[in-house]
Amino acid sequence: MSYRVLEVNVDDIGFSGVYSLVASVIANKPADIQIDIAAFEHFENEENIEKLASYGTKVIYVGYEGSKIIKQHMIYRHLLAYLRENHYDCVHVHSDVASKLYIAGRAAKEAGVPKIIFHSHATEVDGNYKSIKRFMHKVTRPKLIKFGTDFVACSDLAARWMYPGIPEKDIKIINNGIDLGKFKYNPLVRARVREKLHFGDELVVGHVGRFSYQKNHEYIIRIFKNLLEKVPDAKLLLIGEGVDKERIEKLVKEEKLEKNVIFYGLSNHVEELLQAMDVFILPSHFEGLPIVGVEAQAAGLPAVFSDKITREAKLLPTAAFLPIDDSSIGDWVDTIISDSKVERKDTSDILKEEKFDISDTMKAFLSLYR
Repeated sequence: MSYRVLEVNVDDIGFSGVYSLVASVIANKPADIQIDIAAFEHFENEENIEKLASYGTKVIYVGYEGSKIIKQHMIYRHLLAYLRENHYDCVHVHSDVASKLYIAGRAAKEAGVPKIIFHSHATEVDGNYKSIKRFMHKVTRPKLIKFGTDFVACSDLAARWMYPGIPEKDIKIINNGIDLGKFKYNPLVRARVREKLHFGDELVVGHVGRFSYQKNHEYIIRIFKNLLEKVPDAKLLLIGEGVDKERIEKLVKEEKLEKNVIFYGLSNHVEELLQAMDVFILPSHFEGLPIVGVEAQAAGLPAVFSDKITREAKLLPTAAFLPIDDSSIGDWVDTIISDSKVERKDTSDILKEEKFDISDTMKAFLSLYR
């Protein structure tokens, strides 16, 4: 009989880092483990559900599309009903805020699930109603100890954000591992993708992430506008979708940058698009430990991060951290220009030594599940 795990609060909206992580774990799991997903939101891409199904994974929607006032309560009721009808040995709940861990953990405990894992993936709140979300986060944080059997975070910062009252020794840090072989630098793929995107020898700055407050796209546009003053033929490749995309597209038009900025949309082949870039930037307002930052460095890309991101994201000597204030835009521009001259190479061995291969993450997950 297989060991049954339910991954909770996972969806493919914006092809998030959490989804990428869980999908990779599912693709690399042993045959004797059944992993299903309980999603609070509808999946955007039916193909992703079909791909998960090829590994034996079911995607169950336990969300609610009515009033946001009672949404969390309805999610609790739907998840509780599902867990009472379907046996799982372990529930693994992923979130950026304690309130979502709380409702899922409470449902799992009431349903009699023996192992309840809480997994922190961020260091702040995102989206609308930030003050309300932050309040609910702080109110529910102390209650997590009543429901969780295991406490996990992707970084020290994410652990402090989610578990301030839990002893450090009781919190496990698990790296957001990836398939290093899939992302390693390949000059042939780089040439093919750049040709497809009609790039010549120009400098290509890249970013992958949903259009939201967290990812700070407005600052990206400001950096790029200043970069064009020194490198007029540079290109900016933006991969992702999100609630702020229309606003950023409008900003690009106002700044007359349309010819130099590419809004690519979503992609299931980020590993190939990373090959086409010269420098990767992530000026986020906050992150747990960004999986896309790991992916970029696995592709041998110089990466420039916001100084709000944990230093644990620095896996290569070429990675840098800069402030995201007005006076630092020139530093971002100078660093991008300097980094674009770095010779690309296969860096997968370095990340393997740092235990960022998906096999290392799978081992860590299995140690929790078993």
